[in-house]
Amino acid sequence: MEESRLERLLRLAALGFSLFFVLSFLFIALHRLHYPFEIDRVESGMMTSVWRLRHGYPLYAAPSLEWASYLYAPLFFYLSAALSKVMGLSYAPLRMVSILSTFGTFGVIFLMVWKETRRWAAAVVAVGLFASLYVLVLGWFDVGRVDSLSVFLFLLAVLATRRAHPLLAAVMWLLAFHGKQTFLPLGLAIFLVEWQRPKRMLMGMAAFAAMAWASVAWLNHLTQHWYSFYAFGTTGSLGWAPREAAMFMPHDLLEPLPVAVIFILAATLLAPMRWREREGSFFAIVTVLIGGAVWFVRAHGGANINATIPLYAWVAILTGVAIHRLLERWEAAGSPTFAVGRTRITVPALLWMALTVQLMAHLYRPGQVLPMQGALEGRQQFLADLRATPGDVWVVNHSYDGLMAGKPMHAEMDALDAVLGRSYQPAVQEFDRQIAGQHFTAVVLDRDPDSYAPKGLFTAAPFSNVYALRVAARGAQVDQPTLILLPCAVASTAQPQSGLLRLYVGFVDRSPCKS
Repeated sequence: MEESRLERLLRLAALGFSLFFVLSFLFIALHRLHYPFEIDRVESGMMTSVWRLRHGYPLYAAPSLEWASYLYAPLFFYLSAALSKVMGLSYAPLRMVSILSTFGTFGVIFLMVWKETRRWAAAVVAVGLFASLYVLVLGWFDVGRVDSLSVFLFLLAVLATRRAHPLLAAVMWLLAFHGKQTFLPLGLAIFLVEWQRPKRMLMGMAAFAAMAWASVAWLNHLTQHWYSFYAFGTTGSLGWAPREAAMFMPHDLLEPLPVAVIFILAATLLAPMRWREREGSFFAIVTVLIGGAVWFVRAHGGANINATIPLYAWVAILTGVAIHRLLERWEAAGSPTFAVGRTRITVPALLWMALTVQLMAHLYRPGQVLPMQGALEGRQQFLADLRATPGDVWVVNHSYDGLMAGKPMHAEMDALDAVLGRSYQPAVQEFDRQIAGQHFTAVVLDRDPDSYAPKGLFTAAPFSNVYALRVAARGAQVDQPTLILLPCAVASTAQPQSGLLRLYVGFVDRSPCKS
């Protein structure tokens, strides 16, 4: 049946918004690429990890105040370190890995929908739907951390499972696992999609299990088993979060993507696949596995919205396939129309209208996620004052700032607290020894010391708590240094106009030194 003018306009509107979100991401990513400080709080520790690799230090080593690794798999760090040899040692190589990975994700989403539907408009809108979630996922698509690379490798592995030989699929799942270790169980269970061809299923499972075991054993051999300590051990300290578990479906899925979910359910009911055939069982099994895996991760303390990005990518693919199946269903039925006033609207026109509304719900101004000039100036001033401060300073949440200022390397608190949370005694004892000995000239925090885990980590130490009444620069989009802890001996003689203290005025002394 010939496409109506209204239907064509609504389809073009959905395509136009999809293109807008892709181009907006490109604009933002290029403008944030060379920002000299972290955009996301964890970026600093990621950057310090790459700095260690470039200077010959191991990524996984015994935890201490000098270094504690993140609980992430190694692939992102090594790729970023390799790229830094070309781009220079800065945040840019890490972000470039994420940017290229995100565009790779766009490409795989398009390819999977196109292969399943041969409908390019559905494929483009699927890409646009995923790209529209940029602000919802806190701009993680171009941030220098492991998530974008791991999502890209996950989708490549799903595509290989659908279209390639099980041995190639096993290799891709191995890469996804070393992009983020949470894909380990998924890489094994995913071969259940071949349940009707047991030899292929067992071949894929056995190949992936053997390669994963061998790679873990090799990494443990290279790191004296510290790889498993971080990648699998520290995650055990993350507790169950009942509220996040209960709110996962309504808050993380239904609230941001109501139209997409309705389309997927409508296609399942009105144009169902043959679930016992390979196509139907593939989509059903992958949906259950990725949905369950993301829910499990999200239901633990410490998990953030980035944990849902793989599911969002898969939902975008399901939406593209659902668009095709619904259009096919209504085209076969002669595309019935509905009266809206004096206008007759076809079902496909309503479909494209709903998709346009879904995309419009995620509209944002690209400028709202760009670092503001005031934040840059504030951080540059902080770095200059940090550099001018004598002695050893531990910048607890910005370890790479310390390195840029010429200070000794220190662990990032987000990584160290996972180790301390496991009560790893050598690290705890070293912490107590150095703090008690007033080793540091100053310790710089982002927030009240009572909020750091384990509880009492800083408040029990012999420090003078000097609070800043003038804190981070206006427009800052990440945590900023706002509080200096000074040893008692230093606090009694500190001059407000020297070194780091120059940034802070109007001190409020809550020092235990006077008690």
